[in-house]
Amino acid sequence: MFLNDLLPLAYDTPTLSRVCEHIDQVQNTLKCTMLLENPATYLAFQRSTLDEAQFISEVVHRTGCGLLLDVNNVYVSSINHRRDPLAYLDALPLHAVGEIHLAGFAEDTDDLGDRLLIDDHGAPVDNAVWALYSHVLERVGPVATLIERDNQLPAFSVLNAEVRRADELLSKAVQS
Repeated sequence: MFLNDLLPLAYDTPTLSRVCEHIDQVQNTLKCTMLLENPATYLAFQRSTLDEAQFISEVVHRTGCGLLLDVNNVYVSSINHRRDPLAYLDALPLHAVGEIHLAGFAEDTDDLGDRLLIDDHGAPVDNAVWALYSHVLERVGPVATLIERDNQLPAFSVLNAEVRRADELLSKAVQS
């Protein structure tokens, strides 16, 4: 069976232990530090005892892995779960960020008519995501950044404009 997205996890102690064991196994086998990406999520388990940022923070703390911070995923998850994206971002272990991803999202509505964002890498980086990216750079300084665009590729000039915008923000972070 092929699933094109990550399946959701319950953020609880048994899942935390299992994820940490797997990260330790990967890092010990490869003899290097891996980066764990924060996911875009669309639902939450009632049995979760930790929120997403607490779960990720604990994984980073226990395993020593780094964080691949997907700023679009922060925004998508925050909107989908009605959280404050800045508070969620600030709760993450930003000291462990080794790479940043930016992307666009699709927008829909759920069965209740509420706004639903889908991480599809098929749209320009949203202004809200750019603002969160600026916030991260103010906190951690310049970090290698990747703009993900897998679907609905626009003209090169459009992609290049996004790269220039990221470069400007990175340059500003260097000067701070």
